Formats: sequence, structure tokens, C-alpha cells
Amino acid sequence: MSDRVLATSSEYRVRYSEVDQMKFMYYGRYLEYFEMARTDMLRRMGLPYTEVEKNGFFLPVLEAHVTYKSPAFYDDVIIVTSMMTGTPAVRLRIDYEVTNKATGKLIATGYTEHAFLNPETQTVTRVPKIFLDALNAYEQSLNN
Repeated sequence: MSDRVLATSSEYRVRYSEVDQMKFMYYGRYLEYFEMARTDMLRRMGLPYTEVEKNGFFLPVLEAHVTYKSPAFYDDVIIVTSMMTGTPAVRLRIDYEVTNKATGKLIATGYTEHAFLNPETQTVTRVPKIFLDALNAYEQSLNN
């Protein structure tokens, strides 16, 4: 793995339907926000998830973890930062930080791990060239 770190940030507003009786954003929603931020990251790389599938791959979640630091509340604007470190070979790990935009307070951290799956053979495969090409092109565009 290289020392490459790719980070993107996505902004969301907590909806009323996402809070529990204590007025905290429901704990399970964080994984949904991770997914939205992950798909935003892929889109910014020039490889929307629909293109991953069109090229014959799925990206199933193998593992997900969330550590809750402080609550988010209805109508808070949160920033979800997605970070990919190094160049993935077989597994793709994306780390996340959720912060309150107004206060800068850390709300949660976590990660998801994925594998590239060939749906026809139901086998895990190395990271496909289309992903590596998109990753390299995006990194190059950031450096120009």
C-alpha cells in the first residue's frame, strides 16, 4: 500500500424521520450516511456505482463499524468525510468521520470494508482496472 490518502466530504441535513424518541439521530442511520458518502466519493472519482456494475462487478459490504462520539439532532447539518488510504488490492476499506458543520464537533467515526465480486461466478476478485484507473485519474486531477 502506498501512502495515498483520498478524502471527500459530503454535506447532509438530518431529517425529522431520522431521529428517535430522545431526539438523537437514530444509530442505524449512520451506516446509511456512510453509504451516501461512499457513493458520492465514487461519483467524484468518475466511477459512479452504476458503472461499477455495468463493468461486471459488485461491491458488497463485508464489514461495517461505527463509533458514536456525540449525538446529531434533527435539522443539524452534518459533514461526512470518506477516506481511502493506500491502493486497494483485494479489499477496499473506506473510513468515515461525521462532524457537525456548525460546531465542528466530532459525532461519529467508522469504516466499511468491501470486496469486488464477480456476480456471474460469485467469486471475489482483485480490484478491477476500471477502479484503479478512476482512482489514479482522480488523484491526478487533484494534484493539477
